[in-house]
Amino acid sequence: MAGIHLHPHDIIDEGTDQIFRFLGEMGDIDYIFPQVNTIFERNPYPAGKLPHNPVNEYVMGRGTMHVSLDTKQIYSRLYQKVDPSIQEKDPMEILQRSVDHDRYQVIPWLNLLNGDFQGVEANAVVDFRQQVAEHWLCPNGPDVVPMWSRMLSALADRYGYATFMIDRIRYPDWAGKEVKPQGIFSCFCSNCVRKMEEQGIHTQQLVEEMNVVSELLRAQQFQQAVYMMQSSDRFKQWIAFRQDSVSSFVERLKEQTARLHPNITFWLDLWPPSYAWLLGQDYSRLTKSADKLKHFPYHKLGGGADVQGFIEYFAKTPEQQEEAFRAFRSFFHLDYDITYASFKEKGYPIQFVTRENDKVRELAQPGTEIYSGIQMWNISSADLIEAVTAAKASKADHPLYYCYGWAEEEHFSAIGQWNRQLA
Repeated sequence: MAGIHLHPHDIIDEGTDQIFRFLGEMGDIDYIFPQVNTIFERNPYPAGKLPHNPVNEYVMGRGTMHVSLDTKQIYSRLYQKVDPSIQEKDPMEILQRSVDHDRYQVIPWLNLLNGDFQGVEANAVVDFRQQVAEHWLCPNGPDVVPMWSRMLSALADRYGYATFMIDRIRYPDWAGKEVKPQGIFSCFCSNCVRKMEEQGIHTQQLVEEMNVVSELLRAQQFQQAVYMMQSSDRFKQWIAFRQDSVSSFVERLKEQTARLHPNITFWLDLWPPSYAWLLGQDYSRLTKSADKLKHFPYHKLGGGADVQGFIEYFAKTPEQQEEAFRAFRSFFHLDYDITYASFKEKGYPIQFVTRENDKVRELAQPGTEIYSGIQMWNISSADLIEAVTAAKASKADHPLYYCYGWAEEEHFSAIGQWNRQLA
């Protein structure tokens, strides 16, 4: 069994006949994950063209909803903008009408804490400099769980699907429309500060330490910054607080959604475990709320993280970049003997796929079904097959391809040929 992600533009621009033809070539797709609401991301990312899209060379995500629902009416204090294109075509409805539900299971894919929201003021992520992290919702925001519980119930009623993949259940990383590393040092909204203080975290002293780390990074003293973060008790408390906040958010969302619509269940879309812990994702606790997950150990892209953007934000010369990359690998315990120059050319070694999947198996609750995200763009067919082979050799259960619209046409047939050889 395998799955694949679709974006709204795939359905609108290409039509479902072409989509199902390509999926049929692959031969192993059982799950389709259509994106309900976009993020601020270029399609494809970070550059290139959509290989088989007859309408657009590329598409910019605008953080909008692509479903026929009045989001403001559902929850007026906090709601996501509905994309204007929905007035002409509803991609979820088109897919619903055309899919063979005996052949494919459709699981709508939602980005929960990142998008173009109205009413965000009381629910925004605030960094350590009291700057709002644009377009991010805080998992401790008072309206976030009530809004999403109602939205999920409304989606289930409107389209008939009761299982959803929930994504962007975390705090900001350092990338997005642009690289902003300060977004990592969050959240210091009034809700988070109050909760941290109640738990004995001295937030003013934590902010002072974050300012010191920031100055060390700016001075290109990368290893010193890593040492300070790894040795600081306040940083450890802050990381634990973030993980508790995200896990609690998912637990409260599951509980409140069940009151409105008892049949709704979740899949999780998580970061690879080497990074996830920093962003607030605790595999052990999160998998008590959902027994299926996908993560994305894209070895050619540094595990889905914009590693190059982060390194080159702080370091400009090749020598500085090599030093910054060593510190980065040290901080995330990525013990691969590679240079930054090699990483830019080749990414992480293929072992990254196997190791990250095995870490997920170790961290997740027993019985969790693990889907290994497979990079399907900016990659050769040979490298694609190598990644699938590594995933199959790991402790993950199945592959999940990201993503349909960004993949070269030859990739679909390459997967199909590989699957036939295994049969």
